[in-house]
Amino acid sequence: MSPIKSLSVVHRAHIAEVFRWSDDVALGWRRVLLAFVAMTVPIVTGQWADKPALGYLVGLGAMLMAGESHGSASEPSSVWLTWLPVVLSVTVASLVAQLPFADVLMIALIVPASTLVNYSRPAAVAGIRFIVLLVLNMGLVGGHGAHGRGAALMFGVGAIWRLLLRVVMRRERPLAEKSVPSGREPTHRQRRAHLGRALRSLQGWQYPIRLVGGLAAACLIRNLWPKHHFAWIVLSIVLLTPRALERLLVHITQRAIGTFLGVALTGALLAWGPGHLATAIVVCVFGTAAPLLRTGNYGLYCIFSTPIILVAMSANAPVGAMLLEDRLTATLMAAAIVVTANLLMDAVLRRQVRAESP
Repeated sequence: MSPIKSLSVVHRAHIAEVFRWSDDVALGWRRVLLAFVAMTVPIVTGQWADKPALGYLVGLGAMLMAGESHGSASEPSSVWLTWLPVVLSVTVASLVAQLPFADVLMIALIVPASTLVNYSRPAAVAGIRFIVLLVLNMGLVGGHGAHGRGAALMFGVGAIWRLLLRVVMRRERPLAEKSVPSGREPTHRQRRAHLGRALRSLQGWQYPIRLVGGLAAACLIRNLWPKHHFAWIVLSIVLLTPRALERLLVHITQRAIGTFLGVALTGALLAWGPGHLATAIVVCVFGTAAPLLRTGNYGLYCIFSTPIILVAMSANAPVGAMLLEDRLTATLMAAAIVVTANLLMDAVLRRQVRAESP
């Protein structure tokens, strides 16, 4: 097969995977009810209290914490690995987001968290969750001015609200638990030894290096063009940078396409000009649907979650055309940065392997 034809086959396979609906999705009534209650109660409460923006922030926290958990919601190890990143991210962002050199402090905290991917899968999930929530809450605190800490607190309330619902409805079992359990688990001593070996090699640092490099570039772009809404690029970097090194992830393409369509959907809603009540209903529907669609196709999740993130993080400002354009541009720039970082790291590691081979 010629190189051109081979490349065409790879591209077709990549596009097919981008739009594929996973066959592993199981939407039981408990998951649907949980998603509906987690999103609707904060939104309705915010409307009733005449504080819709606060309701959207709490709903955003609930929606973003709707991913699969590892282990039962009532198991102590699962509880602290799930709740601790939420509490830490809100607390740290509230303390450092408005300090000088906040970006440097944020990246300095992300470095040790990103090394947890080499310890164990639960620790990796907790570390990545902390990183995503820290960056998101830093954006909330910085974007809401004098009310920034309150915005981060409301987001944290939403996350805790979703986790409390998971505990109450503890019979809910995420998809990851259906897999056949592995054999004997490594001891903490073995895991520490593995972590030490990993951090003595470039391969063990490939995720932190790509993540930190991408964040540094994103912060620089945001600071160079302060009149644009490029804080989104910083969050997109942590969402798009994968643990494992791959040149072009399906996840990246899905997020780029999903965000584009989500921005277009938001623009259509704005052109329709819904009132406060209609906006609240749309947010409830989208916020309920988004986490249910995430396992099936990440691109669909991005389509329905993007309008909610735009509304919740707009700091009571109207979501105008410039904001939508900047969000889309930031997503595309973040995707380009992540792909570039992946290609550069892949080239460095390949060169290292060639140099070490006899």
